[in-house]
This record gives sequence, C-alpha cells and structure tokens, in this order.
Amino acid sequence: VVSTQSTGTFIVIISKVTMGIPRFGIGTSGLESASVLQDVINAVLPLGVRLLDTAQWYQNEALIAEVLETELPKHDLERKDVFIVSKVHPRNHGYENTMSSTIESISHFGYIDLMLVHWPGMHGSGEHDMKTLRAGTWRALEELQNKGSLKSIGLSNYTVDHMKELLEYATVMPSVLQSEFHPRCHQESVRAFCKEHDIQFMGYTPLGRRDLFEKEIVKDVAVKYSITPSQVLLKWGLQKGAVVIPRSSCPERNVENALSWTDGIELKSEDMDTLDQLNDDHRYCWNPELL
Repeated sequence: VVSTQSTGTFIVIISKVTMGIPRFGIGTSGLESASVLQDVINAVLPLGVRLLDTAQWYQNEALIAEVLETELPKHDLERKDVFIVSKVHPRNHGYENTMSSTIESISHFGYIDLMLVHWPGMHGSGEHDMKTLRAGTWRALEELQNKGSLKSIGLSNYTVDHMKELLEYATVMPSVLQSEFHPRCHQESVRAFCKEHDIQFMGYTPLGRRDLFEKEIVKDVAVKYSITPSQVLLKWGLQKGAVVIPRSSCPERNVENALSWTDGIELKSEDMDTLDQLNDDHRYCWNPELL
C-alpha cells in the first residue's frame, strides 16, 4: 500500500497495511456533491490515501464511482489501486434484500474490496426476527464473496454478543469490525474479542466532536509534538492498532488528517496513557448496545 510521497516517488511501507487493508482512509458520509468529492479525493490521493468508506445509507456510491473514474487517471491510478468499503443498509437485512442491494452496490465499482453489515438491527427491530435476518444477510455476503464480487466481508456496530451469535452460523469469518472509536470510547471488550478472533478493528468518528478537540489534555499533547489536536486523536487510534477513517468535506482538513498517518511522528507511551484517561465510554453516535 502506498503510504507517503517523497520527491515524486511513492514509497511502499508494509506497516501501513493491516491484513491487506490500508490503515488510514477517509469517510464519505454526507459527501453528496461531485465537486466536493473531487476536491477531497484529489487532496488525499497524492498523500497515499487509498481507502474510501461509503455505504448504501449514504446514497453516494454511484457518485463516488463516477468521480473515481474521472479522477484516478489524473494520478496514474486505476480502480485496483483504491480500497472501497461499503455497507449494507439496515433496512436491507435478510438474504434477498442483502443480495439484491449489494449486487447494485457492486455494479457501481465492478467489485467491492470490503462489504460490511452496517448495523445489527433495523428500524422496528422488535417487530422482526433479527437473528434470522442477520443470518440471511451474512449468508448473502458469503455467497457474493465466494463469487469474487466482494473481496472481503465484515461487520459494523456489532457488539460482542452480536459477534458471538454470528459465530454460530458463519462459514466465513468477518475480516473487519467497524465501530465508534476515540479516546472517550475505547471499546475494550469489542477490541479484545476482535483480537482473539483475528478481526481487524476499524474506528469511525475517530475525532469525536469539538468538545474532544478542546480537551486540555489533547491540546497539551498537540503542543508537545507541534501537531494539531486532530492529528493527536488520529495517532492515538492508529497506535492502538485501529484502521481510522476520519471524515471531512474540507480538502485542507483531509490533508491535515492524512499527515497524521505519514509524518512519522509517534506519541510516546506516557502521552498515550494520558489520553487514555479521557475514556468515559461516551458515544457521539448511536449505541448498538441498545439493539
């Protein structure tokens, strides 16, 4: 995986990859304008960013595919050079719905590198047999992976209990679990389960919200290393072994975020421990424990 750019030459650094998955990517939730996507993608590709995270829910899969078709050649890149992550919409749980909706997602990109089940539940979960629906969803993804249309499959927002349930029927183990992750939300039991079962953990919302940026602990660490608070938070996630996927519609902010991955600065263990003290199991997004 390309990790940095120096004097016009890309340097391959194996540590920038985990289980074949780039360690750093960009989220695209809410990015529904071709011009915004073009600006963001053109800002990060020269820095070696190759992972783009989308979802059926975001309603921008087709647009991302169109932008990549026009923009990748400008960087001497092809479809095979980028890593596309998408997710099955919660309303598409169940074998038939997952199969048809995922085939449509695949049609935009030719194939998908990693397809996740976005949520373990759906609207009105109490009215459905979710265990049966989840099993059908996973069976459809397994079949599409066996056909080669999906290179790998995984989960998003699954709890330990949800993952234990999946082990009862899965014939293919998930390669990734994506969930909220930042210094206020460590997900320790989930990450321990992933480590035990060789599942790569991927953290979304790694920057939290403004209140996290403004924590004195975060600002103090940023000053110490002459980096920004966002870069501190992203380095924390990367050094915890997570794949991180920050999201911004601002090209300059995406460059700032990407530099946290390529600048070679590593937080010392005492600073990681200091940031760990922020943990209060706070979630900025929905809590899957309630499903």
